Amino acid sequence: MLATHLDGYPSSLGSDLLHCDKSIKAVIEAAKGHTIDAADPRILVALNGERVNALAEKHQLTVQEIKAGKRRGNVISADDYEISDISKYGDLAEYQYDLSGKEVYFRPLDGWWPDSLKRAAEFKLLSEKDVVAERSK
Repeated sequence: MLATHLDGYPSSLGSDLLHCDKSIKAVIEAAKGHTIDAADPRILVALNGERVNALAEKHQLTVQEIKAGKRRGNVISADDYEISDISKYGDLAEYQYDLSGKEVYFRPLDGWWPDSLKRAAEFKLLSEKDVVAERSK
Protein backbone atom coordinates (compact mmCIF):
# COMPACT_ATOMS: atom_id res chain seq x y z
CA MET A 1 0.00 0.00 0.00
CA LEU A 2 2.86 2.42 0.88
CA ALA A 3 6.61 2.76 0.49
CA THR A 4 8.52 5.10 2.77
CA HIS A 5 11.88 6.67 2.04
CA LEU A 6 13.82 6.37 5.27
CA ASP A 7 13.45 5.10 8.82
CA GLY A 8 11.65 1.91 7.83
CA TYR A 9 13.51 0.03 10.55
CA PRO A 10 11.57 -1.88 13.21
CA SER A 11 12.75 0.69 15.79
CA SER A 12 11.20 3.51 13.77
CA LEU A 13 8.37 2.80 11.31
CA GLY A 14 7.89 -0.66 12.81
CA SER A 15 7.39 0.81 16.26
CA ASP A 16 4.93 3.38 14.93
CA LEU A 17 2.94 0.64 13.17
CA LEU A 18 3.04 -1.55 16.27
CA HIS A 19 1.60 1.24 18.41
CA CYS A 20 -1.06 2.63 16.04
CA ASP A 21 -4.64 1.33 15.93
CA LYS A 22 -4.01 -0.43 12.55
CA SER A 23 -6.79 1.40 10.72
CA ILE A 24 -5.87 2.55 7.21
CA LYS A 25 -5.96 6.15 8.39
CA ALA A 26 -3.62 5.39 11.32
CA VAL A 27 -1.19 3.44 9.12
CA ILE A 28 -1.07 6.32 6.62
CA GLU A 29 -0.45 8.82 9.43
CA ALA A 30 2.36 6.63 10.79
CA ALA A 31 3.91 6.40 7.32
CA LYS A 32 3.73 10.17 6.80
CA GLY A 33 6.26 10.53 9.60
CA HIS A 34 8.74 8.59 7.45
CA THR A 35 8.35 10.34 4.06
CA ILE A 36 6.03 8.42 1.78
CA ASP A 37 7.69 7.80 -1.61
CA ALA A 38 4.99 5.70 -3.27
CA ALA A 39 1.39 4.73 -2.61
CA ASP A 40 -1.45 2.66 -3.94
CA PRO A 41 -3.49 4.60 -6.55
CA ARG A 42 -6.58 4.43 -4.29
CA ILE A 43 -4.91 6.79 -1.79
CA LEU A 44 -2.36 8.50 -4.04
CA VAL A 45 -4.52 11.43 -5.15
CA ALA A 46 -5.39 12.45 -1.59
CA LEU A 47 -1.80 12.06 -0.37
CA ASN A 48 -0.41 14.05 -3.27
CA GLY A 49 -3.00 16.77 -2.72
CA GLU A 50 -1.65 17.21 0.80
CA ARG A 51 1.99 16.93 -0.35
CA VAL A 52 1.62 19.48 -3.16
CA ASN A 53 -0.12 22.00 -0.90
CA ALA A 54 2.59 21.57 1.75
CA LEU A 55 5.30 21.98 -0.89
CA ALA A 56 3.68 25.13 -2.26
CA GLU A 57 3.73 26.63 1.22
CA LYS A 58 7.25 25.42 2.01
CA HIS A 59 8.75 26.73 -1.23
CA GLN A 60 6.48 29.78 -1.49
CA LEU A 61 5.32 28.73 -4.95
CA THR A 62 1.94 28.10 -6.51
CA VAL A 63 0.46 24.61 -6.73
CA GLN A 64 0.88 24.81 -10.51
CA GLU A 65 4.60 25.62 -10.14
CA ILE A 66 5.06 22.68 -7.76
CA LYS A 67 3.24 20.34 -10.14
CA ALA A 68 5.56 21.56 -12.92
CA GLY A 69 8.56 20.50 -10.80
CA LYS A 70 9.77 23.89 -9.57
CA ARG A 71 11.36 24.11 -6.10
CA ARG A 72 13.33 26.80 -4.26
CA GLY A 73 16.63 26.27 -2.48
CA ASN A 74 19.89 24.40 -2.88
CA VAL A 75 18.91 21.28 -0.93
CA ILE A 76 16.07 19.13 -2.20
CA SER A 77 15.08 16.08 -0.17
CA ALA A 78 12.82 13.07 -0.72
CA ASP A 79 9.78 14.86 0.68
CA ASP A 80 10.18 17.63 -1.94
CA TYR A 81 8.71 15.37 -4.63
CA GLU A 82 5.22 14.20 -5.37
CA ILE A 83 4.40 10.67 -4.25
CA SER A 84 4.56 8.12 -7.07
CA ASP A 85 2.37 5.16 -7.95
CA ILE A 86 3.48 2.10 -5.95
CA SER A 87 3.36 -0.07 -9.10
CA LYS A 88 6.32 1.95 -10.42
CA TYR A 89 8.32 1.78 -7.19
CA GLY A 90 11.88 0.47 -7.59
CA ASP A 91 14.00 1.80 -4.75
CA LEU A 92 16.31 0.08 -2.28
CA ALA A 93 14.16 -1.87 0.17
CA GLU A 94 15.31 -2.80 3.67
CA TYR A 95 12.11 -3.87 5.46
CA GLN A 96 8.61 -4.94 4.47
CA TYR A 97 5.59 -4.84 6.77
CA ASP A 98 2.31 -6.70 6.52
CA LEU A 99 -0.59 -5.77 8.77
CA SER A 100 -3.16 -8.45 9.39
CA GLY A 101 -5.96 -7.44 11.72
CA LYS A 102 -4.22 -5.96 14.76
CA GLU A 103 -0.93 -7.82 14.14
CA VAL A 104 2.15 -6.38 12.45
CA TYR A 105 4.47 -8.74 10.59
CA PHE A 106 7.84 -7.76 9.16
CA ARG A 107 10.86 -9.09 7.33
CA PRO A 108 14.18 -7.66 6.27
CA LEU A 109 14.82 -7.20 2.57
CA ASP A 110 18.12 -6.83 0.77
CA GLY A 111 18.30 -5.01 -2.53
CA TRP A 112 16.06 -3.19 -4.95
CA TRP A 113 12.30 -3.53 -4.88
CA PRO A 114 10.74 -5.75 -6.22
CA ASP A 115 13.77 -7.99 -6.90
CA SER A 116 14.51 -8.11 -3.17
CA LEU A 117 11.35 -10.21 -2.72
CA LYS A 118 13.03 -13.13 -4.51
CA ARG A 119 15.44 -13.58 -1.58
CA ALA A 120 13.14 -12.45 1.23
CA ALA A 121 12.75 -14.44 4.44
CA GLU A 122 9.34 -15.35 5.82
CA PHE A 123 7.37 -12.68 7.66
CA LYS A 124 7.78 -12.66 11.45
CA LEU A 125 5.38 -11.21 14.01
CA LEU A 126 6.80 -7.85 15.16
CA SER A 127 7.09 -7.48 18.91
CA GLU A 128 8.31 -4.80 21.27
CA LYS A 129 11.37 -7.02 21.81
CA ASP A 130 12.24 -6.72 18.07
CA VAL A 131 11.86 -2.93 18.25
CA VAL A 132 14.16 -2.66 21.26
CA ALA A 133 16.69 -5.14 19.82
CA GLU A 134 16.98 -3.18 16.59
CA ARG A 135 17.40 0.10 18.50
CA SER A 136 20.45 -1.33 20.27
CA LYS A 137 22.26 -2.09 16.98
